[in-house]
Amino acid sequence: MSVFLFEFATCAEDLPEHIAVEGLAMFKSLYSGFIQFTEVNSFLNRKYVHLFSFDPSNDWNQDFAEYVEKCDYSLIIAPEDDRLLHDLTQKAEKASKNLGSSSKAIEVTMDKWRMYKELKGKVMVPETSKNPLDGEYIVKPRVSCGGENIRFGGDVEDGFIAQRYVNGQHLSVSLIVGDDIHVLSVNQQILEDFRYTGAIVPAGIAQDAMKTVAEEAVRAVECIKGLFGYVGVDVVLSDEQPYIIEINARATTPCVAIPLTCDSNLAELIYLNFYKESLTIPDYWELKRRIMLVKSHVRESPESANAYISVGKSSIQLFEVKY
Repeated sequence: MSVFLFEFATCAEDLPEHIAVEGLAMFKSLYSGFIQFTEVNSFLNRKYVHLFSFDPSNDWNQDFAEYVEKCDYSLIIAPEDDRLLHDLTQKAEKASKNLGSSSKAIEVTMDKWRMYKELKGKVMVPETSKNPLDGEYIVKPRVSCGGENIRFGGDVEDGFIAQRYVNGQHLSVSLIVGDDIHVLSVNQQILEDFRYTGAIVPAGIAQDAMKTVAEEAVRAVECIKGLFGYVGVDVVLSDEQPYIIEINARATTPCVAIPLTCDSNLAELIYLNFYKESLTIPDYWELKRRIMLVKSHVRESPESANAYISVGKSSIQLFEVKY
């Protein structure tokens, strides 16, 4: 049995350091989990040879096809931009067993306008339009990730949408989706100008609020056929009402902290979920450890700062924090 683990920044083209470091952290965490019970096959962007102990890639497009063909399973992590996640998943699911969401589900979730239309009337979502809205609203690309190119108000260009601004707590929900939907954790998102700078796993909110957020995220996931494996849902909790902002049909950065909060092998849970095995997962509202994930970009290299992973001036660090 072998798994092809592909994360776009780690394995393929160059991305800015502050973006690549999140992908590298996810790859490291999942790779460490998979190798505990199976053979893992992958390759590297040459820039990151010093971080891992296997061969770099000569031509990632060629290598991708080769590895998908030779491995039993694939898990693909890539940006939604330029249809990358969709197109790579489509190639993988034709040649191996896909441990993640289907390309058909990704086709829906990667487009924020299409996803809004799928969710409207079924769960709470902010009012969204292709035209400017009355009152306070944000403008964001229909297809993007990482909070890039989001701004307050103004014209809504082709390829963008307007979305009612919801003031509240920025949260995310990490789930394992299969025949059953298992909530792993409800996380606090740390944002700066809409850009992701870290998380606290689990979030420091009341148990009732946590359950309300998780239940709304589950309802949202149930609306999109083909979501599978690890799925992340972004939520804003405003006046005790959760609003679904995005669904990420792939691994998201909190997956790095989750194994530390619940003492579980997340990669193994993803694999067992494929075979509809019963999953042993702690209750998400009673996790014993709380981990802060900090993404930083500093003037001096963070190599000596005990980072979980670092590249250039960017790092991901993990700290246990008290409830």
